[in-house]
Amino acid sequence: MFVASLRTTAAIATVFLLLAATFFFLGIGNAGAHPNVVKIGGWLGLATAAAAWYASFAAVTNSTFGRTVLPVRPLARM
Repeated sequence: MFVASLRTTAAIATVFLLLAATFFFLGIGNAGAHPNVVKIGGWLGLATAAAAWYASFAAVTNSTFGRTVLPVRPLARM
């Protein structure tokens, strides 16, 4: 999903990058019983949620007002 999100906006790509990091840290932490790594994964999960809230709020707000109120920075098309 992260690779596909690189064709959308920076806000969406950030969400999927953080989500991938969250899953990575939670998986490694739980596989090896490392509680501190799991805590890092938890904090990354909270950052993912904040980024997702912003991305969805920006999409709805920008669509409602018909202009850019909250920037999401479109990524370059190749």
